[in-house]
Amino acid sequence: YRKGMSTMEKIDSNQEKLLCTRKKSVDVFLLPSGKQFRAIAEMADGVHHMRIHVLVNQPSLKIKEISCEMLSVPDSGCREAKNCLEPLLEKRVAPGLTRELNNGTPTGCTHMINLFHEACYNLTLAQSINGKTELEKSFPGITEEQIYKIFLWFRPELKNSCVRYVDLSPFMEKVENSQLPESAEKLKAIAMAQAQQR
Repeated sequence: YRKGMSTMEKIDSNQEKLLCTRKKSVDVFLLPSGKQFRAIAEMADGVHHMRIHVLVNQPSLKIKEISCEMLSVPDSGCREAKNCLEPLLEKRVAPGLTRELNNGTPTGCTHMINLFHEACYNLTLAQSINGKTELEKSFPGITEEQIYKIFLWFRPELKNSCVRYVDLSPFMEKVENSQLPESAEKLKAIAMAQAQQR
């Protein structure tokens, strides 16, 4: 795409040559127990083809299983990094989770770690979707602001994580000023108990 052109308007194929395309997909499933999520993240770009499965407990997002498949890599030595995510077992999906990987030792795989980030991001999204559905069942007519007031008890790291959730943003002011549905306070005790277990 060229500056000044519509993003929908492609450049003449005679002028530019497509060199690579990377495709990523992430699917997150709620297991029948209702107590675990499974994320399957996959990436393919013509050189690499990788897939990871991540099983986490719900609602803590504690990682119970990680398996990695390196279906296609540029060098057979790359497969030595297949288990690079194992140190994250029993940890909770949260910001900064992968900082301890590759502590000065290049034994991991950048592509696998990036794919893991995608899985984690989508696990938190899936948890929000599932949580919203459950809250709407429990409290018919609950507003988005009330839902987020409850979410922040369970996921305080959301606060100040982006422009929408920054202190004093219009949305967060509405969240702060919203009144909780009757009997929703009991969820605060559950959130506090879970925080103490972390």
